[in-house]
Formats: sequence, structure tokens, C-alpha cells
Amino acid sequence: MYCWLNMVHLICALLLIVSLQGTVGARLPQSQNDKEQMLKNLREKIEPLQKHYHTTDKEWFGKSVLLSHLHQLNSKASCTCQSLLLDRMLNITETILQDLRGKAENEETKTRLTDVMTEVKILRHKYSEEQKVWRELQDIHSVEVKNGTNQKGALNSFLILYDLAY
Repeated sequence: MYCWLNMVHLICALLLIVSLQGTVGARLPQSQNDKEQMLKNLREKIEPLQKHYHTTDKEWFGKSVLLSHLHQLNSKASCTCQSLLLDRMLNITETILQDLRGKAENEETKTRLTDVMTEVKILRHKYSEEQKVWRELQDIHSVEVKNGTNQKGALNSFLILYDLAY
């Protein structure tokens, strides 16, 4: 149940993310009216979910799975870093929503969760380049560093890496 409640606050955090302007603002609705209408529609979908999962009490204010990471979006991190963070946050939100939908006991809740999932998927589609970068990062992270062949290959390619990184 605690996970469900965190999910609802995560969705609220996503509303905050969507409302952010700045370097990634060009990916969001272009007109202020579009943005306001989108936020209004999302609030209408999320507020009943918050009531259903009993997360409107003061004790839940500020509790979110990703809340501690949101400050990175306002930092001086590059546009690419911010976009990568947003993509990962949207990815985990989509996974949480899918799980919640599978556990939902009534059709109305399932429908609302599906509607919110659709919004998340629409947003995630805008981050296809970041998804490619994430897959590359996962591939890099999985390199066996104690493998002799990989060690020799890293040594041979270091000058190229150094040149690019410098």
C-alpha cells in the first residue's frame, strides 16, 4: 500500500516536471494554453486516484519515490543530463502505474490509471534519444572490467577516449 501511495505522489511530481520550463521546455506543449489544459486534464485524472489511494492527507505531502531527484532538474546540469533524468523518471513511473493497474480492484481506477499511463507514454516518446543513451550506458556499465581482452581494448582505445573527453 505504501508503494501505491508513493506512486500517486510520483505522479504529482511528474505534474511538476511537466510544468517546468527551461532547456527542455521546447519538448513540452508550445503554447501556455496547451500546457494549462494538459495540466488541468491530468489533475482531473490524478485527484480521484489520490482520493482512492488515500494520499491527500498532510502526512503524504512531499513524499515521493523520485522527489529527492527532482532538484537535479533545476540544477546547472546539461540539457542532456536533465532529459536523461526525466526519461528515467518517466520510465519508473510507467512501471509503477502498470503494476498499480494490474492490482486495481475496480474498472474506474483501472481506466484512470490507463489514462495517466497514456500521458506518460506520450511524454516518454519525446525522449527516444535519451532512451538510446540509457541503453548505451547500461551496455557500458555491463563491461567486464577484469576481463583481459576488455582491459587491453580499453588501453588501446584510451587515446581516442582522452581526445574526445578532453
